[in-house]
Amino acid sequence: MEDLIYQKKEKIRNINRVYWFISQNKFFTKKEISDSLGISFPTVTKIINLLAEKKIIIEKGYSDSNTKRKAILYEYNPNSFYSIGIKLEVSSLSFILINLNGDEIKKTVIIKDFFNDENFVFYIIEELKSFLKGFQFKELITGIGISVSGIVDNKDKILKIGTNFHLFEKDMNAIKDSFELPIYLINEANAGAIGEFFLNKTLSSQNIAFISIDSGVGAGIVLDENLYKGHSSKAGEFGHFTVENNGRKCNCGNSGCLEMYCSNRALIKEFQEKFNLSNLSFVEIFSKGLADTENGKEILERYTDYLAAGIRNILFLLDLDKIIIGGLIANYSKYIEKNLKKKVFNNIFFKDETILEFSKHGDFSNLIGAAFLPFNNLFVNLVTTMTK
Repeated sequence: MEDLIYQKKEKIRNINRVYWFISQNKFFTKKEISDSLGISFPTVTKIINLLAEKKIIIEKGYSDSNTKRKAILYEYNPNSFYSIGIKLEVSSLSFILINLNGDEIKKTVIIKDFFNDENFVFYIIEELKSFLKGFQFKELITGIGISVSGIVDNKDKILKIGTNFHLFEKDMNAIKDSFELPIYLINEANAGAIGEFFLNKTLSSQNIAFISIDSGVGAGIVLDENLYKGHSSKAGEFGHFTVENNGRKCNCGNSGCLEMYCSNRALIKEFQEKFNLSNLSFVEIFSKGLADTENGKEILERYTDYLAAGIRNILFLLDLDKIIIGGLIANYSKYIEKNLKKKVFNNIFFKDETILEFSKHGDFSNLIGAAFLPFNNLFVNLVTTMTK
């Protein structure tokens, strides 16, 4: 039995390595893959045949090598399949369409506070229909990944607990039925971790946590190249670390949770109260210069106190290679990065400040991560075919 498990893992590893090679090289032959990766020619041939059958690679004639027997030249075809990513937030809805490379084909963000409406699933359906209008290759779309702040049941396609949405046990199957495509639900922070993992190749062998700061705060954790979800898929509820005893009441039922001090909504509320403003957006905190005032600096000082406390807890618990902060705050990292690192690394255990960084993708890592989910299922099916 152990030998069979090892053989299957090795086949999965070989497919992943071959796919990585072809995605990085425009043209290639079987021999070039075999020689470069040290995988036997028959194994490479079997993988290439599977990829060619799916049109993930296409024949482009013969190579110019000086061998007596001409080798077939192949080209990677990233537009063989497409995928949709959806990100649900309390006051916004985002769509993205990508190809196998993760290249953005189309993206849109709709700002509207509608998710506490009981009919919000049908609103998503109508907006997605509009988003896809004019796209000529709908038959090549493999599925829909949906990122949402909360606890999800991907098996039954249910948003189980969305504290910031005030929604519980919300069925998302109408989206699947309407588009006749498989859907994949994932927690927002986990989606962000997947997005960062695929977009930043230097993370491929590292243990990471992606901290998603939006209407809530969560953490997606990747250990040994696998997303860690925990016993009941509740791992990474970083926003519900207690950082203030007897603090602000949280929607989860506890008091003093991190997201009551570090979420976008919490930061907006702080600035609104201090500057006696209403209808302030997160971006306006910085674009209107509020963050540059003495009062603004005091607010951000407290913000980094709480955020640093949470990050230190993650580091002490998991001793990670990298922690990446994503969300809109990543676009304004210059306001808090130096001070945050000073507070996180003020102990004898962790001194390497390069462990902590801000996402280069702002608040779109989780949207992209959600879009990658259908592709994962595509390759799972390829592996299943090969391992039969």
